Amino acid sequence: MRSEDAYIHMHVLTCSLGVPQQVILINDQFPGPAIEAVTNNNIVVNLINKLDEPFLITWNGVKQRRTSWQDGVLGTNCPIQPNSNWTYQFQLKDQIGTYTYFASTSMHRASGAFGALNINQRSVITTPYDQPDGDFTLLVTDWFQMSHKKLRKRLDAGYALPLPDALLINGVSNGLIFTGQQGKTYKFRVSNVGIATSINFRIQNHTMSLIEVEGAHSLQESYESLDVDVGQSVTSWPRPDLLNRY
Repeated sequence: MRSEDAYIHMHVLTCSLGVPQQVILINDQFPGPAIEAVTNNNIVVNLINKLDEPFLITWNGVKQRRTSWQDGVLGTNCPIQPNSNWTYQFQLKDQIGTYTYFASTSMHRASGAFGALNINQRSVITTPYDQPDGDFTLLVTDWFQMSHKKLRKRLDAGYALPLPDALLINGVSNGLIFTGQQGKTYKFRVSNVGIATSINFRIQNHTMSLIEVEGAHSLQESYESLDVDVGQSVTSWPRPDLLNRY
């Protein structure tokens, strides 16, 4: 799987809070474009940094077998300098599940620079659950009106982070709609791409079966809600035997 060049730059958007603020975009998108991959795909992403400071993206949960220098964190990667590029190349070896990618440098993730990385199984690989009729991806983040640079200065000065101004799902604070058909089963991929806030995910009037946590299949036990901590991804679906009741 080869992507287009990934351009990272700042842009002023009037986001869901109704206040113009700078957001880090990937290919003019917030959140960044979703990567829909299949087990054992080779990923090639040429990242072009148009910010005014060094930048890296990490592929959260990808094992990077024999490619640790592609992990996108300080210590294994040198930061991508402004107006330069780095080409990530790695294989999604033997992995299935819900993952994310996001900025790993200088609080950039507080201003955007994140996206979904969903790895689907090959046709010859079985899973311990039936295939759903569809799936929805939810990227949840705590959001601050304060820029990532101001947040960074605040932390460097020894102060704690302020409370977030909003909780965003796929870049919006309200009005997000997921549409399905009665009697069909839909998989919900939920990732916490925030910087400090744990979330609790629930679907009103439904219990959910937890089927996967970052590539590890679970016992499919039922829950009314799920806690998702920062950096964590889970996959669940509403219990099929209850879908016809609502």
